[in-house]
Formats: sequence, C-alpha cells, structure tokens
Amino acid sequence: MALGAVIPIGWPLRVVLWGLLGWNLYYSLITHAWRSGPMAIQAIELDNEGVVSVRLTGSDTWQQARITSHFVHPWLTLMSLRLESRRWPMNLVIAADAVEPEPFRRWRVALKLQAVEV
Repeated sequence: MALGAVIPIGWPLRVVLWGLLGWNLYYSLITHAWRSGPMAIQAIELDNEGVVSVRLTGSDTWQQARITSHFVHPWLTLMSLRLESRRWPMNLVIAADAVEPEPFRRWRVALKLQAVEV
C-alpha cells in the first residue's frame, strides 16, 4: 500500500489499486487465517501410503490432493496442493501453535521424508 501512495499515478487508479489490495487482504484472511471462506481447507490428512486428502469448508466429502511443493520449519509448514477438481493449486499455511503438537510433529516428519513429485 505504501508503493500505491508513492507511485505517481492518478487518484482514480490509486483508489482502484488500494481497493484491490484491500480485497486481497480480506480474501487471504478469510481463507487462510479464519478458515471460513468457501475455498478454505477445513481438514487435511495424510495416510501411510502418502495419499493426501482434504475437506473444504462447507463440504463433508474428502477430496484427494497432491502436494506439489512444501516448506517445513519447526514453527510453520507451507504447502501447495493440487486438487483433481480444481485448475489452480491451493496454498495451505499451518502454524505450530494452531494445531495439536503431536499431529503437527508427525505431519512435519512425513513431509520431510516424502519425495514430492512436481
């Protein structure tokens, strides 16, 4: 938003830019932080064979997904998931203090040992 204030552009375009940035912030918050948007991942599970299943908000069905990339840190896990029913990948951020410690530890270990196919 600071760049939008500094860049020498007209006020109407600047207001549109700030509006788009505000909408992006709101959409990111309801999807990733509050997990209440229609595209939010409500639950994720990894079985012993390495198959990932996700359940979206407002749905009772589990969908198979493929992890295309991941970043594992002791405090944070970032993943990009490709669902068969969706064209674009979904991103998932899991903070260590947002989930139970033991499942989070097992999830990190499983991701570190898993070879990701791109």
